[in-house]
Amino acid sequence: MSSILTRLDYEDFLIHVYFGPPANHPLKAYWRRAYRDFNRTLHGISDDVHQKAEEALNHVLLSVKEMAAPTQAQFDSWHRDACATLAATCRECGYPSFFVGQAQKWLNMTFKYIYVMGEKRLTGFQHLYGLCHVPLDNILMDALKEYGFEPLPCAWSRLNDYDVYLDRQRWVRNRFPLVPLDTEFQLWMHRPLPVTQ
Repeated sequence: MSSILTRLDYEDFLIHVYFGPPANHPLKAYWRRAYRDFNRTLHGISDDVHQKAEEALNHVLLSVKEMAAPTQAQFDSWHRDACATLAATCRECGYPSFFVGQAQKWLNMTFKYIYVMGEKRLTGFQHLYGLCHVPLDNILMDALKEYGFEPLPCAWSRLNDYDVYLDRQRWVRNRFPLVPLDTEFQLWMHRPLPVTQ
């Protein structure tokens, strides 16, 4: 007897295992998975603070989705404001130790998952792909060392200077002729990268 399952069924299984059960809100599944990628760097955050931060994250993500054709400068400005919003939300709820490094990881990993899952699962974000930032973390920064990446002045999760963060994003854009998320993908897959001369 042959299987009734299709390749899509197997794909849906992997998604279910990694992101959780299917929901009416796929964006929520992506940002919750992205939260797990950095939450070990948070200490003593309450459920209430986490919930308020998720609400803020949802709001900023939906706002950028509505930008018709943003430039890189507009996206970068939105990203700076989004990181500040997440940190301010946590502070207002009594959690003062939320850093730019943590905010960028949450935002950037959410975008990465949006694109990995594809437009058929969550529409409306494709126009932002080329503008997105790479998620700065130890794995990526270690992979970038051989290309001359300057280390951060502190742990990525404790970085609280957005200008230092943005400087590293600009370095990635200028160093490689690929869009940043393509660069990040190639590094994760241990593939050699072309460099800009």
